[in-house]
Amino acid sequence: MKGRNLIAAVFAVLFSAASSASEWRDDFNGSVLDEKSWIDWVWSFQGRRTGVLFARDNVAVSNGCLNLTARLMRDDEKTIENLRRGFTTYATSFVRSVKKFHYGYFECRAKTMNSKVCNAFWLYDPLSDNPEKKFRIGDYSEEIDIFEIFGSLRLWYGTVHCLKTPYLEGIAYAGVEKLPQKSKKITVDFDPSADFHIYGFHWTENELKWFIDGKEVFSRPNDRFHRPLHITFDCEIM
Repeated sequence: MKGRNLIAAVFAVLFSAASSASEWRDDFNGSVLDEKSWIDWVWSFQGRRTGVLFARDNVAVSNGCLNLTARLMRDDEKTIENLRRGFTTYATSFVRSVKKFHYGYFECRAKTMNSKVCNAFWLYDPLSDNPEKKFRIGDYSEEIDIFEIFGSLRLWYGTVHCLKTPYLEGIAYAGVEKLPQKSKKITVDFDPSADFHIYGFHWTENELKWFIDGKEVFSRPNDRFHRPLHITFDCEIM
């Protein structure tokens, strides 16, 4: 497997807080990830038990782009600890916003990998700031996938999830809430790895809407998603 890049540039979020409108954006103009805005490693989410390790050296910033790489794991990454956790084959990448955001319009300009690797732009609440909920029965972690794209297949997915607690990202959860109209799959009429496209999402108290290049492609009622969520970019082997 050759290394490929998920590239996101001119990422922007427009959101409303109380009665005033605000804007937050990152144009990735520096040479390193802005640690005040993003983190590329989380103790509770170091990979997936599908053989996927999130490697910090697969995250880079250059030429106004956030670059995420997927590759085979190196021998030095196949430590006893990683192998025991199920991280055995692939090294991909993960970036999450420091802050959480609540309602608003979310958008990024992105070019995906030309591969079957899943490239994703999503929102989630891992409950890391509330272990009483995270590790006990009776609550759930929320996730909204603004896009999951398999570039060489030209497949786009928009999805929502409620994952029951106890919950540990990439490792274990107690089950999935059954939500109506939870997902949509589209075969796009362009090559998402050939050029940049605009992927948007509008989140209100009553409705969720997904957009590609300004065109609405999916919507559903907002029946569950009312907590602030982290903004996330990653690439994974499903």
